[in-house]
Amino acid sequence: MIDSNEAAEAPAIAETLRGAAEVAVRPLDAGDYLLTGQNGTVLVERKRVPDFLSSLKGRLWDQLERIRSFEGTKVLILEGNVGFYRRTGWNETAVLAMMDKIAVEMGIPIIPTPDERGTAAYLLWKHRRLGEVREPRDYPLRVARRDMTVEERALFTLEGMCGHKTAIALLEHFGTLGDLICFVRSNPYPAVEARLSAVKVGGRRIPESTIRTIYEVVNFRFGSGTR
Repeated sequence: MIDSNEAAEAPAIAETLRGAAEVAVRPLDAGDYLLTGQNGTVLVERKRVPDFLSSLKGRLWDQLERIRSFEGTKVLILEGNVGFYRRTGWNETAVLAMMDKIAVEMGIPIIPTPDERGTAAYLLWKHRRLGEVREPRDYPLRVARRDMTVEERALFTLEGMCGHKTAIALLEHFGTLGDLICFVRSNPYPAVEARLSAVKVGGRRIPESTIRTIYEVVNFRFGSGTR
Protein backbone atom coordinates (compact mmCIF):
# COMPACT_ATOMS: atom_id res chain seq x y z
CA MET A 1 0.00 0.00 0.00
CA ILE A 2 1.20 3.51 -0.82
CA ASP A 3 0.18 6.62 1.10
CA SER A 4 -1.91 8.84 -1.20
CA ASN A 5 0.29 11.90 -0.64
CA GLU A 6 3.43 9.87 -1.33
CA ALA A 7 1.95 8.46 -4.54
CA ALA A 8 1.32 12.01 -5.77
CA GLU A 9 4.78 13.19 -4.73
CA ALA A 10 6.70 10.23 -6.20
CA PRO A 11 4.60 8.94 -9.14
CA ALA A 12 7.60 7.23 -10.76
CA ILE A 13 8.04 4.97 -7.73
CA ALA A 14 4.31 4.21 -7.66
CA GLU A 15 4.28 3.30 -11.34
CA THR A 16 7.32 1.04 -10.96
CA LEU A 17 5.66 -0.79 -8.08
CA ARG A 18 2.38 -1.15 -9.97
CA GLY A 19 4.25 -2.81 -12.80
CA ALA A 20 5.51 -5.60 -10.57
CA ALA A 21 3.15 -5.96 -7.60
CA GLU A 22 -0.42 -5.46 -6.39
CA VAL A 23 -0.67 -1.87 -5.18
CA ALA A 24 -3.35 0.07 -3.31
CA VAL A 25 -3.17 3.84 -2.77
CA ARG A 26 -4.79 5.06 0.45
CA PRO A 27 -4.06 7.56 3.22
CA LEU A 28 -1.69 6.16 5.86
CA ASP A 29 -1.51 7.59 9.37
CA ALA A 30 2.17 6.69 9.52
CA GLY A 31 4.80 5.92 6.93
CA ASP A 32 4.74 6.12 3.13
CA TYR A 33 4.64 2.41 2.16
CA LEU A 34 3.02 -0.55 3.90
CA LEU A 35 4.32 -3.87 2.58
CA THR A 36 2.50 -7.08 3.48
CA GLY A 37 3.28 -10.72 2.81
CA GLN A 38 3.30 -14.23 4.21
CA ASN A 39 6.39 -13.45 6.28
CA GLY A 40 5.21 -10.24 7.92
CA THR A 41 4.50 -6.56 7.45
CA VAL A 42 6.90 -3.65 6.89
CA LEU A 43 6.14 0.05 7.32
CA VAL A 44 8.51 2.28 5.33
CA GLU A 45 9.09 6.02 5.62
CA ARG A 46 10.90 7.63 2.67
CA LYS A 47 12.90 10.82 3.17
CA ARG A 48 14.91 12.64 0.55
CA VAL A 49 18.14 13.85 2.14
CA PRO A 50 17.24 17.59 1.99
CA ASP A 51 13.82 16.86 3.51
CA PHE A 52 15.44 14.67 6.14
CA LEU A 53 17.79 17.47 7.19
CA SER A 54 15.10 20.15 7.19
CA SER A 55 12.85 18.04 9.40
CA LEU A 56 15.49 16.96 11.93
CA LYS A 57 14.54 19.81 14.26
CA GLY A 58 10.81 19.28 13.96
CA ARG A 59 8.23 16.97 12.43
CA LEU A 60 10.56 14.04 11.71
CA TRP A 61 10.57 12.92 15.32
CA ASP A 62 6.77 12.87 15.54
CA GLN A 63 6.67 10.82 12.33
CA LEU A 64 9.26 8.40 13.64
CA GLU A 65 7.46 7.98 16.95
CA ARG A 66 4.31 6.92 15.07
CA ILE A 67 6.35 4.50 12.97
CA ARG A 68 8.14 3.20 16.04
CA SER A 69 4.83 2.13 17.60
CA PHE A 70 3.94 0.01 14.56
CA GLU A 71 3.86 -3.69 15.46
CA GLY A 72 5.68 -4.91 12.33
CA THR A 73 9.10 -4.10 10.91
CA LYS A 74 10.01 -0.42 10.52
CA VAL A 75 12.39 1.07 7.94
CA LEU A 76 13.53 4.60 7.09
CA ILE A 77 14.71 5.06 3.50
CA LEU A 78 17.18 7.93 3.14
CA GLU A 79 17.17 8.85 -0.53
CA GLY A 80 19.98 10.80 -2.18
CA ASN A 81 23.52 11.85 -1.34
CA VAL A 82 23.90 11.53 2.41
CA GLY A 83 26.99 13.75 2.27
CA PHE A 84 24.74 16.63 1.21
CA TYR A 85 24.79 17.93 4.78
CA ARG A 86 28.43 18.98 4.32
CA ARG A 87 27.38 21.57 1.75
CA THR A 88 24.56 23.02 3.83
CA GLY A 89 26.35 24.01 7.03
CA TRP A 90 25.18 21.13 9.18
CA ASN A 91 27.47 19.90 11.93
CA GLU A 92 28.63 16.49 10.76
CA THR A 93 28.80 14.96 14.22
CA ALA A 94 25.30 16.20 15.07
CA VAL A 95 23.79 14.70 11.91
CA LEU A 96 25.51 11.35 12.44
CA ALA A 97 24.46 11.34 16.11
CA MET A 98 20.82 11.84 15.14
CA MET A 99 21.05 9.06 12.57
CA ASP A 100 22.53 6.84 15.28
CA LYS A 101 19.61 7.70 17.57
CA ILE A 102 17.11 6.67 14.87
CA ALA A 103 18.84 3.39 14.05
CA VAL A 104 20.11 2.35 17.49
CA GLU A 105 17.90 3.96 20.15
CA MET A 106 14.63 3.97 18.22
CA GLY A 107 15.31 0.68 16.43
CA ILE A 108 14.41 1.97 12.96
CA PRO A 109 17.01 0.82 10.41
CA ILE A 110 18.14 3.42 7.85
CA ILE A 111 18.42 2.19 4.26
CA PRO A 112 20.29 4.59 1.92
CA THR A 113 19.21 4.71 -1.73
CA PRO A 114 20.73 6.91 -4.46
CA ASP A 115 17.45 8.03 -6.05
CA GLU A 116 13.81 7.09 -6.70
CA ARG A 117 14.88 4.21 -8.92
CA GLY A 118 16.93 2.78 -6.07
CA THR A 119 14.05 3.26 -3.65
CA ALA A 120 11.68 1.37 -5.96
CA ALA A 121 14.25 -1.42 -6.35
CA TYR A 122 14.55 -1.78 -2.57
CA LEU A 123 10.77 -1.78 -2.06
CA LEU A 124 10.29 -4.48 -4.69
CA TRP A 125 13.07 -6.59 -3.20
CA LYS A 126 11.55 -6.22 0.27
CA HIS A 127 8.13 -7.11 -1.09
CA ARG A 128 9.51 -10.32 -2.62
CA ARG A 129 11.28 -11.20 0.64
CA LEU A 130 7.97 -11.01 2.48
CA GLY A 131 6.47 -13.62 0.16
CA GLU A 132 3.32 -13.51 -1.90
CA VAL A 133 -0.02 -13.74 -0.15
CA ARG A 134 -1.94 -16.42 -2.01
CA GLU A 135 -5.40 -15.56 -0.73
CA PRO A 136 -7.15 -12.23 -1.48
CA ARG A 137 -5.66 -9.42 0.57
CA ASP A 138 -7.44 -7.18 3.04
CA TYR A 139 -5.35 -4.07 3.50
CA PRO A 140 -5.59 -2.24 6.81
CA LEU A 141 -6.99 1.23 6.10
CA ARG A 142 -5.01 2.95 8.81
CA VAL A 143 -2.10 2.17 11.10
CA ALA A 144 -2.97 2.15 14.79
CA ARG A 145 -0.36 2.48 17.53
CA ARG A 146 -0.27 -0.47 19.91
CA ASP A 147 0.26 1.84 22.93
CA MET A 148 -2.95 3.86 22.44
CA THR A 149 -5.00 4.77 25.49
CA VAL A 150 -8.71 3.91 25.56
CA GLU A 151 -9.51 7.54 24.80
CA GLU A 152 -7.16 7.54 21.81
CA ARG A 153 -8.70 4.33 20.48
CA ALA A 154 -12.21 5.81 20.66
CA LEU A 155 -10.96 8.88 18.81
CA PHE A 156 -9.08 6.73 16.27
CA THR A 157 -12.24 4.72 15.56
CA LEU A 158 -14.44 7.75 14.98
CA GLU A 159 -12.03 10.01 13.10
CA GLY A 160 -11.91 7.52 10.25
CA MET A 161 -15.48 8.60 9.45
CA CYS A 162 -15.31 12.33 10.03
CA GLY A 163 -11.79 13.58 10.66
CA HIS A 164 -9.86 14.40 13.83
CA LYS A 165 -11.45 17.69 14.94
CA THR A 166 -15.01 16.59 14.23
CA ALA A 167 -14.42 13.33 16.12
CA ILE A 168 -13.25 15.26 19.19
CA ALA A 169 -16.30 17.54 19.05
CA LEU A 170 -18.72 14.62 18.73
CA LEU A 171 -17.12 12.63 21.56
CA GLU A 172 -17.23 15.68 23.81
CA HIS A 173 -20.89 16.21 22.90
CA PHE A 174 -22.06 12.59 23.36
CA GLY A 175 -19.63 11.56 26.11
CA THR A 176 -18.89 8.10 24.73
CA LEU A 177 -18.46 6.50 21.33
CA GLY A 178 -21.19 4.02 22.28
CA ASP A 179 -23.70 6.79 23.00
CA LEU A 180 -23.03 8.35 19.60
CA ILE A 181 -23.40 5.04 17.78
CA CYS A 182 -26.57 4.12 19.69
CA PHE A 183 -28.11 7.49 18.83
CA VAL A 184 -27.27 7.15 15.13
CA ARG A 185 -28.52 3.55 15.06
CA SER A 186 -31.78 4.32 16.90
CA ASN A 187 -32.95 7.36 14.97
CA PRO A 188 -33.95 8.17 11.39
CA TYR A 189 -31.58 10.27 9.35
CA PRO A 190 -33.47 13.60 9.76
CA ALA A 191 -33.18 13.35 13.56
CA VAL A 192 -29.50 12.43 13.33
CA GLU A 193 -28.81 15.33 10.97
CA ALA A 194 -30.63 17.79 13.22
CA ARG A 195 -28.66 16.86 16.32
CA LEU A 196 -25.22 16.44 14.74
CA SER A 197 -25.52 19.65 12.75
CA ALA A 198 -25.96 21.51 16.04
CA VAL A 199 -22.46 20.41 17.12
CA LYS A 200 -19.91 23.10 16.32
CA VAL A 201 -16.38 22.36 15.08
CA GLY A 202 -14.24 25.47 15.19
CA GLY A 203 -17.37 27.60 15.28
CA ARG A 204 -18.90 25.89 12.24
CA ARG A 205 -21.60 23.27 11.78
CA ILE A 206 -20.62 19.75 10.74
CA PRO A 207 -21.18 19.47 6.97
CA GLU A 208 -24.24 17.49 5.89
CA SER A 209 -22.01 15.24 3.77
CA THR A 210 -20.02 14.27 6.88
CA ILE A 211 -23.18 13.55 8.87
CA ARG A 212 -24.49 11.37 6.07
CA THR A 213 -21.20 9.47 5.95
CA ILE A 214 -21.40 8.76 9.70
CA TYR A 215 -25.01 7.63 9.36
CA GLU A 216 -24.30 5.35 6.41
CA VAL A 217 -21.17 3.81 7.96
CA VAL A 218 -22.79 3.15 11.35
CA ASN A 219 -25.82 1.54 9.69
CA PHE A 220 -23.93 -0.35 7.00
CA ARG A 221 -24.32 -4.12 7.18
CA PHE A 222 -20.85 -5.55 6.70
CA GLY A 223 -20.57 -7.83 3.70
CA SER A 224 -23.54 -6.30 1.88
CA GLY A 225 -21.38 -4.14 -0.39
CA THR A 226 -18.06 -4.14 -2.20
CA ARG A 227 -14.79 -3.04 -0.66
